Amino acid sequence: MHLLTIVFGPSPTPWALLFEKTEAADRALIDLKTAKAANAGTVDIVDDFGQRAIIEVQTIHGFMLEDMEQSKLAHIERGLHQARTQARANQMAQGDPVLKNAAMMQGPAMLSPMGGPNRFS
Repeated sequence: MHLLTIVFGPSPTPWALLFEKTEAADRALIDLKTAKAANAGTVDIVDDFGQRAIIEVQTIHGFMLEDMEQSKLAHIERGLHQARTQARANQMAQGDPVLKNAAMMQGPAMLSPMGGPNRFS
């Protein structure tokens, strides 16, 4: 799957078109590039899911074609990086003397069998 996002208008508005086949997405991208380069009046693009975008070329700010399978991996990698960063920060915090002292000053946590202090007051 490919997602073609077109940003256009006086207050930039993104529209997203979805394509099942790479060839159709590439064709739409070429149509956009060609229309923009020629400063054509309008560009007319239809995706694989019944959406049609007819946009005045002079109002287009930019466009992006995304391979959704690849971007899915990018999102996963970002999430893994964030998790690794958090785990490393937790390790470093355990060895930090200032944080250790702050934790000791707080004392033990108080647990309530009813879910919190003064629950019914």
